[in-house]
Amino acid sequence: MTVKIDSEKCGNIDNCPGDGLCIKLCEQQALIDDNGNLKVIDENCDDCDLCIANCPNQAISKA
Repeated sequence: MTVKIDSEKCGNIDNCPGDGLCIKLCEQQALIDDNGNLKVIDENCDDCDLCIANCPNQAISKA
């Protein structure tokens, strides 16, 4: 199962109070900055849930 980004809650990387913490925490590079927008690379996600647990906006969930 992969993660889903709620773009309304996320607010893009520039407006993230965690400065893109999810990207920094992802050791599999499943989350990337795509011109200021958070993008998921499904095939890289290993379901560790670090991004979900640490998102300051609660914008990441299981799809």
